[in-house]
Amino acid sequence: MAVIRPSADLRNNYSEISKICHETKQPIYITKNGYNDLVLLSNEAYEELTNGWLTEKEIEKRISEKFDKQYADFEEFKKDVLEQINKAINEIEEGKGITMEEAVAEMEDKYHINEKI
Repeated sequence: MAVIRPSADLRNNYSEISKICHETKQPIYITKNGYNDLVLLSNEAYEELTNGWLTEKEIEKRISEKFDKQYADFEEFKKDVLEQINKAINEIEEGKGITMEEAVAEMEDKYHINEKI
């Protein structure tokens, strides 16, 4: 069951709230003027929760590695995308369009989207 406490308890009963966090490893919801304001977790529970999350820098690094393998620069990437859009428009006008599923599969294959780094 969720533990909900007013903000005054956080000020006045910190030790008790800390003990509950550590013993239950569950969040404690702190309210301010009757509205949700904060969620507290023990450090251990937080570490368990965030274990495996990628940091923003790790995400940027992975994107950069993928991009650098495929293109020398952004202009080359932009040119390729615009060429593909024009090609698609011409194919649709000629009645040679493909389904969305086929298009997605082609993009995933071309840009190695589902491959692990």
